[in-house]
Amino acid sequence: MKQNPTQLLIQKMAQSISKSLIENERKTDYITSLMSLNTSVLEETYALSERRITNLDVKYLICFIIDMEVKDISLLFNVEPASIRTARYRIRKKIGKGNMFKFLI
Repeated sequence: MKQNPTQLLIQKMAQSISKSLIENERKTDYITSLMSLNTSVLEETYALSERRITNLDVKYLICFIIDMEVKDISLLFNVEPASIRTARYRIRKKIGKGNMFKFLI
């Protein structure tokens, strides 16, 4: 059975999280949350967004959905926390005012 791109991305992110410097307890929480995501809902949201969602936006969006802390995202992607806050703002503008993504506020 063929996996959709979002499922593959989630698996790669789970591998990256397991190898990262994030605390072990949080790693397991994040990986558990990743594996329980509904990918079809995510893909519908990408399709309905007002502007084009990039691959990097999708990675950040998944991190926001599983409620990753900013410092953990910065460790995972090796970026500054300010960059993550900027990405959250830009994704919020792209997606619009959907109720599904209250975590972006």
